[in-house]
Amino acid sequence: MKALHRTLAILASLFLVVQTVRHAYVLWLEPRTSVLDRFDQPLKDEIAAATSVEDLVKRYEPVRKEADRIKAERRAADPKAHFEDEREVEPFKSEVTLREAITNWEQRAKEVYSLRFYWVVGFILSAAGVATYLREHRWLGTTLLIVGFSEIIYWTTPTFFGGGIQEFDRLVENKLALSVVSVVILGLTLRLLNVFEEDGRTP
Repeated sequence: MKALHRTLAILASLFLVVQTVRHAYVLWLEPRTSVLDRFDQPLKDEIAAATSVEDLVKRYEPVRKEADRIKAERRAADPKAHFEDEREVEPFKSEVTLREAITNWEQRAKEVYSLRFYWVVGFILSAAGVATYLREHRWLGTTLLIVGFSEIIYWTTPTFFGGGIQEFDRLVENKLALSVVSVVILGLTLRLLNVFEEDGRTP
């Protein structure tokens, strides 16, 4: 069992450390500008500066009303009018961009909530695994530890898409913080269970 524990510990450490570094890179070092940005300003600046989804909605409402007004006028003149080809002209371009920003914000907010919930579940399972293992129910304890740390690792894995809004940064910040805490918890768990101690010193 000691060999199994050491293998699992190495794998868990590998995943947690690598993704912690990835979160830090995305949050602080990853370039976020493009030479094409100047063609989409100032709308992208407004989206990036939004501090809540309500800010985006306030910007979206007048653009949506204007787009609906134009559509209504064109349909009145031509009931068979189509607008798929109009997405690259205003106000339809801004309407699509803002709608996508609002959708991304709401999705990231849901991910933050799920991340915190499932990380706590993983922590509880891991703590139960340690307690069970120390009570000499080692296979059951090992099983709970595997399930618990699997939850923790899965929900703190990197998010690769959705940059450019503050809610995305908040998601990455949460993942970074919880990844760091997870590394500490893993280290304490390995120390408590003496996973890397010599077999003769194992309790």
